Amino acid sequence: MGLAACQGAFGRNIQAVTYGEPTSCPSDLSESGPAAGMVIDCVGWTLHVPFGMDIELSTAASHAGSVSMFDTDPVPIEITPDGHRVAYLDVRELRYLAKDLRSGFTRPITPRLTPEEIVAITSVVSSADSRHFAVSTRENRRTFVTDFETGRTRTLNQVCWAYGLTGDSLMGSAGCDGQDVSIDAIRFDGTAARFRSEEERPRDLSADLRWYIDFGEPTSVYETATGRRVRVLPSELSEFQWAGADTLVARDADIEDGDDYIAIDARTGELISIGIPYSDSIVFGKVR
Repeated sequence: MGLAACQGAFGRNIQAVTYGEPTSCPSDLSESGPAAGMVIDCVGWTLHVPFGMDIELSTAASHAGSVSMFDTDPVPIEITPDGHRVAYLDVRELRYLAKDLRSGFTRPITPRLTPEEIVAITSVVSSADSRHFAVSTRENRRTFVTDFETGRTRTLNQVCWAYGLTGDSLMGSAGCDGQDVSIDAIRFDGTAARFRSEEERPRDLSADLRWYIDFGEPTSVYETATGRRVRVLPSELSEFQWAGADTLVARDADIEDGDDYIAIDARTGELISIGIPYSDSIVFGKVR
């Protein structure tokens, strides 16, 4: 496939991004950020596509911290399940932006954030239809939920983590320390119901909230609505996580050429080689 077939008007990308990773930066770089009290010591993400040139997000922060902290922490980004939109903290505007990689259109999905809010970001998630985004911070326990199509942003108070969302609800928790977490199904009409309690922050809900992973013995996929087990996952794989509504990725350390990721169709159990190398800082988009 030629490069021209992979790009839209004005060189905009029409391919689905498979995964993103932060740009390498010097370990001794530590400069004051654009806001007092904060250090952003690494900027830039690379988004990988199947063909042609990768996409560089040159103003996306990847590490930030308070000037009083010894180290900086990763600043999360989110690639939507269809691989066509990305949400990131822009170092110029100090707010999260969501960009449609096909049209080039960019929309703010949070207000301008304070240094305290930025260094306390806990999660950035998108809905299965790639339309809605949620950005959460420990500071004041707030979550910002934005509809990309309309631009409407609502603020959910006392929601410190978001694990997934749909057009009218969000799975989240008020707990900020990542332990003894109670997960609530929070509807945007103001009602909420307890889903379940966890000893640690869960990483196991599918993008459409339909399924979750239980990491017991054996590791299995369960239906959220009923608690029914629908699939036992291969015991030779590890570090399972969702990459869309019905696709899991897992680490396969037995591949001959070294660590690699493999995709699993949650509906059929089919294993699919995707050729993505293992990294502890990778963010998945549309992997298959």
